[in-house]
Amino acid sequence: MKKIRALRQDGEIVFLDPQHTKVLRIEPDETVKVLLPDGVFAIAKVTDTQKALAQIIQTLPPIKHKYAIYFVLPLLKKQHTETAVEFLSQIGVEKIIPVVTERSEVRPTFEKKRKIVQRFMKISAENARVSGVKVPQINDVVELKDIPKILDSEQVESRIVFWENSKNDFDLATLKGVKQKVAFIVGPEGGLSEIEINYLQKSGFSDFNLGDRIIKAEFFPIYICSVIDFILNYNEY
Repeated sequence: MKKIRALRQDGEIVFLDPQHTKVLRIEPDETVKVLLPDGVFAIAKVTDTQKALAQIIQTLPPIKHKYAIYFVLPLLKKQHTETAVEFLSQIGVEKIIPVVTERSEVRPTFEKKRKIVQRFMKISAENARVSGVKVPQINDVVELKDIPKILDSEQVESRIVFWENSKNDFDLATLKGVKQKVAFIVGPEGGLSEIEINYLQKSGFSDFNLGDRIIKAEFFPIYICSVIDFILNYNEY
């Protein structure tokens, strides 16, 4: 089924992107999957290709994941953190928890933290709708010491931290024991300190490395989350 974006909606009638309609060679009476302006997907029947009109047959619920991923994201420089939020939202994580760590370059004031969360919420909403997933929750910006309490309140039992000095290799077998709610945390540029790792270990986190590969801090959350999400939610391993 072809997918197309709606420019606007009037009740059950949607106005499709005319150029996209031509490129996809959509025919009259063809059934298509439409991304509505509010971010919801719908099944619609094309009624007029000249005017690029279609009528909604059925609205679709957001894609539901079998496993809920809670991603603890260290604050990086503005553009770098926003890149991570953008793609984590498209992947469809359950919740993003921005955190200030010992080696974080960014240490916002109370007012700045509020603006950061508002910005993340906007980015998250815009990008989740593109993928048809539920918009992730954005937690307040917190300190590392607050993470266990947040995860306890959400009943997140499976907890994993990626640390370059860990002696434990991460593999598929690691994921076989995870519960339906799982949290991941990665470090900022410069990584997490041993004191922070010890604290996380005492708080129920298992530490793992990913070999000798070096990945930029803003891309590592995207890399690891996309792989893990695919394995947990879309692949019978």
